Amino acid sequence: MHAAATTVIVGASVAGIRAAAALRHNDPHHRIILVDGENEEPYDKPPLSKAVLSNTDLPSPHLTDHFGHGIDYRKGTPAVAVDTAASTLSLGDGSVIRYDNAILATGSAPRHLPALEGIPCVHYLRTFADATALRNDLRRRPRVIVVGGGFIGSEVASSARELGLDVTIIEAGERMAARVLPEPVSHALAALHALHGVTVRCRTVVHGASYDADRRAVELNLDDGDTVVGDVVVVGIGTTPCTDWAADSSLPIRDGFVCGPDLRVKGTSNLYAIGDVARWFNPRYGDEMRVEHWTNAREHAAVAAHNIVHPHAPRHASTVPFVWSDQHGTRIQHVGDPDLTAVDIDAVELSHSTRVFTYSRGGITVGATGFNAQGALAKIRKQLVDQRAPSLHRDHTHH
Repeated sequence: MHAAATTVIVGASVAGIRAAAALRHNDPHHRIILVDGENEEPYDKPPLSKAVLSNTDLPSPHLTDHFGHGIDYRKGTPAVAVDTAASTLSLGDGSVIRYDNAILATGSAPRHLPALEGIPCVHYLRTFADATALRNDLRRRPRVIVVGGGFIGSEVASSARELGLDVTIIEAGERMAARVLPEPVSHALAALHALHGVTVRCRTVVHGASYDADRRAVELNLDDGDTVVGDVVVVGIGTTPCTDWAADSSLPIRDGFVCGPDLRVKGTSNLYAIGDVARWFNPRYGDEMRVEHWTNAREHAAVAAHNIVHPHAPRHASTVPFVWSDQHGTRIQHVGDPDLTAVDIDAVELSHSTRVFTYSRGGITVGATGFNAQGALAKIRKQLVDQRAPSLHRDHTHH
């Protein structure tokens, strides 16, 4: 009997945990080593900006249920280098693991705002510890300033309003969530926040900040000469994939590890990247992309695990991006082509709180956003997943 193959998974992210579970499901004898730099038990990310902030006694959103099956889990041991020629992974504790296959699932980290470095009461949200620290600060009934009007910032603003706090969102861009949503949908999102008492200021950049220790208050200097004062600042201005630890390797890194459609890192035969840290060629859109959604992490995990156990029948990650967000009691869901330039937008209001925006190109539906329209979105999502991929290839002549 041959020795069981060893797969090492770097990062106990949602993608990493799901990959471990999928590998175990596909091959009961596979040797699986999961290494992670954090000392926390692994946990799910979405509740961090929602439930963890607004609920006082929350069961911590841990994921350990997914792997009670003989997985060698090493927490508090970050990976520090990978040698693709030797198929070895070096860890922070000095140990080296030899692998048959490796999966990189190190996730992404919040981008920091240089203007706020060293200022107290400024929070970034990535880990369970970050969320707990912010929740403790919110108990002081502070005035909250959220820098960044994307989904994370919006969710924090919503959670803070739920606690009855005074909230201002400051967004540098033209509009809220502009990276994800087309213009009319951004406006609908801003209107939802205004309706619930959040002050939203777009086209406004934070230039600098000062801290008043007596009042325990932060004063932000804005580029229009204005100042805004708060007791707690939360920054949500996007993320950067965690690839620095492998920067000395020969791996192709370009805002993520560059992968083919099977999620194998380009130029390697036994190394995969999944989730936030993967920039992969999505055959459905004929384009490279990096997608930071929970559903994408899960789908990637299943594809990589399948490809390791069934190398002769590889699957491709032809994900249809899907993300949801709970804000002010409204469930916002968004599905489809990440590039929504030059789409026709059809808006349908089903009730005062239920709306569906559908996006099409050349008469073919390519995406949608729903506000409290789970049924309609589920149908559109299924339609997009079932569409034959080639019909969706974008015309690259305008790039």
